[in-house]
Amino acid sequence: MPLSAGDKLGVYEIVAPLGAGGMGEVYRARDTQLEREVAIKVLPAALARDPERLARFDREAKILAALNHPNIAVIYGIVESAGQRALVMELVRGETVAARIKRGALPPDEALIVARQIAEALEAAHEKGITHRDLKPANVMITPEGLVKVLDFGLAAMAAPAQHSGDPELSPTLTMGMTQAGAIMGTAAYMSPEQAAGLPVDRRADIWSFGVVLWEMLGGKRLFSGDTVAHTLAAVLQRPIDFDTSTAPGAIRGLLQRCLDRDVKTRLRDIGEARVAINRYLADPGSGAEGPAQAEGLPHRLPYKWMVAAGVAAVAALVVGFLHFRERAPVAELTRFEVGAPAGAALTNFLSISPDGRKIAFTARTGSDNNPRLWVRSLDTLEAKALTGTATNPYPFWSPDSRFIGYQIDDKLKKIDIAGGPPVTLCDVSNAFRGGTWSIDANGGGTIVFGLQNGGLKRVSDQGGQPVEITKLDAERQEVSHSLPSMLPDGRNFLYLRRSSNAEKSGIYLGSLDFKPEQQASRRLLASEIGAVYAASAGGSSLGHVLFMRESTLFSQQFDEGKLALIGEAVPVAESVANGVPRGYFSASANGVLIYRTGESGRAGLRLTWYDRQGKMLGTVGDPAAYTDTLRLSPDGTRVAATRSDGSNPDIWLVELARGVASKFTFDPAADTNPVWSRDGSRIAFRSNRGGHFDLYQKVANGAGEDELLFKSDLDKVPTNWSRDGRFLLFHTLSDPKTKADQWLLPVSESKDERKADPFVNAAYNEGFGVFSTDMKWIVYQTDATGRDEIYVRPFTAPVPAGGTKAAPAEGQWQVSKDGGRFPRWSADGKEIFFLSARGIMSAEVNTVGGFHAWTPQFLFAKPNGPAEAWDVTADGKKFLFSSAEGADAGGAPAPITVVMNWQAMLKK
Repeated sequence: MPLSAGDKLGVYEIVAPLGAGGMGEVYRARDTQLEREVAIKVLPAALARDPERLARFDREAKILAALNHPNIAVIYGIVESAGQRALVMELVRGETVAARIKRGALPPDEALIVARQIAEALEAAHEKGITHRDLKPANVMITPEGLVKVLDFGLAAMAAPAQHSGDPELSPTLTMGMTQAGAIMGTAAYMSPEQAAGLPVDRRADIWSFGVVLWEMLGGKRLFSGDTVAHTLAAVLQRPIDFDTSTAPGAIRGLLQRCLDRDVKTRLRDIGEARVAINRYLADPGSGAEGPAQAEGLPHRLPYKWMVAAGVAAVAALVVGFLHFRERAPVAELTRFEVGAPAGAALTNFLSISPDGRKIAFTARTGSDNNPRLWVRSLDTLEAKALTGTATNPYPFWSPDSRFIGYQIDDKLKKIDIAGGPPVTLCDVSNAFRGGTWSIDANGGGTIVFGLQNGGLKRVSDQGGQPVEITKLDAERQEVSHSLPSMLPDGRNFLYLRRSSNAEKSGIYLGSLDFKPEQQASRRLLASEIGAVYAASAGGSSLGHVLFMRESTLFSQQFDEGKLALIGEAVPVAESVANGVPRGYFSASANGVLIYRTGESGRAGLRLTWYDRQGKMLGTVGDPAAYTDTLRLSPDGTRVAATRSDGSNPDIWLVELARGVASKFTFDPAADTNPVWSRDGSRIAFRSNRGGHFDLYQKVANGAGEDELLFKSDLDKVPTNWSRDGRFLLFHTLSDPKTKADQWLLPVSESKDERKADPFVNAAYNEGFGVFSTDMKWIVYQTDATGRDEIYVRPFTAPVPAGGTKAAPAEGQWQVSKDGGRFPRWSADGKEIFFLSARGIMSAEVNTVGGFHAWTPQFLFAKPNGPAEAWDVTADGKKFLFSSAEGADAGGAPAPITVVMNWQAMLKK
């Protein structure tokens, strides 16, 4: 018997009926466990006892489960309760194409955008060897956002009821067996001639049905109809199709003729050709581009009188087409509004709009631990929902169907279903995550491309697995990271940011899943230090938009998806958009929704900010500025040396912590970075590329005197720590062809002529960021010898002065971190090592009396937004100083998220 509101099937509570037919009864229901609405299809009672019908019901579930495509409704599972069996599916809101046609024919562009999405759904199914067999307007849903969802895939059709209403759209799905000869499967008005004749069918039957649906959308009337099902079937088999009466544009009329060829051998063989033809037309309606070429064997000549008639019709069509298509389509209404933080929470800087433009993912701090969590808010609701297991700053990114969010936590890349359920681990990540993008291929397989703080981009299946490197850093260009990928609609090509220590060499590049890592470096689109976002055209055109930053202005520039090239001029879209290298705080959907946060531009949105061991903000120092990488507290705790970039190459600045007064310390036009204090506070070492490579320099800390070259070589170098006795400077080199990054020891107390660097650790891994213990008996550093960055300690014996013997080789090593670690610091009393993990700031108690022993690291708090290396800890280990984007907002509440609906309308003004 039919279900009623309030009835339950397992955890599903029936809300209301949605429809019924020979196939089954469909209801809207509520999942009481996951708190989401679903659609439930229940077998009619008369069929629920038929083993064959039950088998077909299960078959539909398996077919739907094999399909993963944004234009195909998703299945969640099967439920059995009280003898009833039901499919649980995605609840698709909107109206069917059948309901839309009842209001009249669709405008050509609208009809073709819908048809293109239907073709994409069929193409995905056909790639899996699945034929729909019952494509019709009632089985195609259009969501309020314009997304098309094809329903009832793999339907094992049921016997017709005894009576028929006479409405061909509601005519039953007919079957007399499965797909063997003699079977009739499909809805009468939309089935192919071979279906109507009971012949075997393949995907070309779907292509016929596609043509019938497209004809109806364009004309507003059914192509085949009759008083009874038998009359309708006869029309499908015999009634001539007068293509001259079609309202389709000329270029599309050829496509219809190929789809609606009764000879299955000469019919269009691949629905992908239909998709391509529609894309070409939408990109350039006036080009006159024809549809798929006519197959061999079709008659090409017409009698003379038909040629004349065809010529007259063509001229008329051209006139009508000219008058129609020269009119500019009405511009969609531009709407702006703001979304604030949830009650009791404070926004941080990560945000992302879902591909369907309906939901915003963002991070906000709340709770006793003040850690940032991932939240999701639907734009049609007033409240946001925090997602469990996301207490981190996760660079959220969406799956193409807007169901899942990918993010990083605890050195793991994870995904979470926004409708509910625990996070799912996909793979390990070796260092700090820097953005991801997600694509679905023609076979329904999903691929995630992601970037890291250091290194090239990697790819991994959305079902999990071992990541594979797809880009490599270019040492000659001094590259430090590849990050923030943004997938193009083709699911193969993507934009990404290649950052260099030389800002002039950084830029937005075009990458491809089809290229080898060494092939990716040649296609730079834009010079930039901030990642870009790709936004498809809201109208379905192949001309999309690249959104990118120039200082605090967000720009858009058209991009030809066919030629994979920028075209035209960049156009400003929004002013005062916040950003912090390497990311801008903006995101765009595939259907014309743009979100962003306003604030200080670039790294100028960072402020020196104090936090306690629980992550509570204690106060700020000075004004916001363009802080970049390293900052170091002076030994007496009164000043901080930091790197700033105020519209030019970076320099070292000194900031008085008590007054917040900042003074420029280096002035060379080259890049001067990574300051390191001598232990007595009298000198500062730093690196500069004024001589070509990054070499080591020093300067008196009071600013008097000139910069002094300490050490020069053919490899770039990074100073990291100065020994307590002032004799040695630790530094690491970058990108040695054989041993990668190595840790070195420079005897700065020796004369310039006798000064020679000796390796401390130079294995075939990346080692660096070494720090001396206070007693100079140990050095803590990071290495990726295990496959990801971890913190290690080695013993250190100081070399005797010049003329004596060198230091004895370090014997033994001890791992301090457990789940990844970078940028170590050692407390002044030698009893605690601090470092940064994917979770945030970690602390490990250590004992160096009579040897070395480390206890399990403890999580202190999530690192505030800002450059990864730009932090330090006071000598007593009680306060932490960061270059923090959140500190830049300390003067007031963080700016809300601005939402712009139909933002591309601004480009047409």
